[in-house]
Formats: sequence, C-alpha cells, structure tokens
Amino acid sequence: MPNPSIDALTEINPLHVATATEPQSQPFIVLQGAPVGANYPGRFFVRVQYFNAVQASGSGTWTFSALLSYTRGASWVSNVSGAVITLTATAQYGEQTLQITPSGSTVNETGQLWVMVIATLGGSPTTPTIAYRADLVTM
Repeated sequence: MPNPSIDALTEINPLHVATATEPQSQPFIVLQGAPVGANYPGRFFVRVQYFNAVQASGSGTWTFSALLSYTRGASWVSNVSGAVITLTATAQYGEQTLQITPSGSTVNETGQLWVMVIATLGGSPTTPTIAYRADLVTM
C-alpha cells in the first residue's frame, strides 16, 4: 500500500520490546460490528513500525500477525501475517502494512470485532530482540 492518505491512527500496541514469541494476551482494540443483516464495512489496515530487530548469533526470524476475535476475546484467529524479517547481527528498521479482511457474517453475530497484533519468533537465534508498535489505520 504505497503512501496511503491516513485519516486517523488508533493505537493497538504501544512501542515495546519483544524477546520471545508474544502470547495472545497483548493489548487489543474493539471495533463495533455492523448492524444485523449488513456486512462489516470493508477492510482495515494495520501499520507495524519496527526498530532494532537484531540477534547476537544464530538463525532467527520475526513475523507480525493480526489476530481477530469474533467472540469478545474468548478465542483468536490469525487473519493475516506480514513478511518475515530475517535477523542478523546488524539492527534492522522498517514498516509493514497488514490488510485485515473480517468475515462480515461472523462479526454480525457478536456485534464486535476485536483486533490484536503479535510478534512471533522463529528459528533458533541467540538474544533476539525487536521493538515495535502497531496502529489501526483509518483512510
């Protein structure tokens, strides 16, 4: 999504540091559902800005995923994952945009859509670290 016109940002995750795969108990936001019988209004985008993605040695990766809950947090499903960030001993910085496409009929049944973003560590790195923040983008 090249240079979108951003109307508003809603913080999902504040800037924080992860050193291991994050549990499904991270901060989340709640979006109100569409009226009964209507589809959820379109797609949403999550902007993830990451900083200092690094490892001391080994072979590691980080992947960001947007999780959705149609059950008010009782269960979470992965909706989309970003590009894999392959770690090196040199710090990396960047930004990813994840496009969320909710299931309209499921959202209508609960009246709400909950959105969470997590970072998942892969491989076997030594001293992996990443700092990131995630925002819901309204355009």
